[in-house]
Amino acid sequence: MKDQLTLLIIDDHKIFRDGLKLLLSQFPFVGKMHEASNGQEFLDMVEDVRPDLVMMDINMPVMGGIEATQTALERYPDLKIIVLTTFHDEDFVEQMMVAGVEGYMLKRSTPEEFETAIKRVSAGGNYFSDEIVRTVASKLNKIREESLARTSKPEFTERETEILKLLCEGLNNDQISDIIHISPKTIEKHKSNLFQKTDTNNTINLILYAIRNDLVQLEK
Repeated sequence: MKDQLTLLIIDDHKIFRDGLKLLLSQFPFVGKMHEASNGQEFLDMVEDVRPDLVMMDINMPVMGGIEATQTALERYPDLKIIVLTTFHDEDFVEQMMVAGVEGYMLKRSTPEEFETAIKRVSAGGNYFSDEIVRTVASKLNKIREESLARTSKPEFTERETEILKLLCEGLNNDQISDIIHISPKTIEKHKSNLFQKTDTNNTINLILYAIRNDLVQLEK
């Protein structure tokens, strides 16, 4: 990390920019600080400023932080950006991480967190506030749960399994009724439940689903 870093702060609230500059000026490793009030201003000046580190808000007029970040990193892949916002919505976090930011922290972070984040990102590492880590973990858990839900086999009652096996053997409702001694109407109700559980809409598709997913063991 350089002895004196050049920072570029992008936020549409001047009061916040002034407060942040006052805070960061206390760190001996922070040198020049430039500011912009929206993403477009940032893009217009980043070439001249050549900042060592950018601190980027998300919700701003004219051009928001997500678009500005994506554009800037396409032009300057080595640019180091810390997202600094009041939001830790998982969609914002995901979009900024995909764009390639090295840090994501909340505006209410402590001075110690700011110091750690700036030092770490400037040195080539990354920094994410605890709240952001929890948000990312929650997102990953949701993705994992959705994946398991898509890949897990449906659960059938003993009667549904019995009927499904007989259907796969090519029997019709009347033939199944004679074997397991329940009415064709009741069999049709069980089939309706099977359609719903397997997301199929007719007997042929139900049988194909069962075979593809090895849901029943047929006698050879």
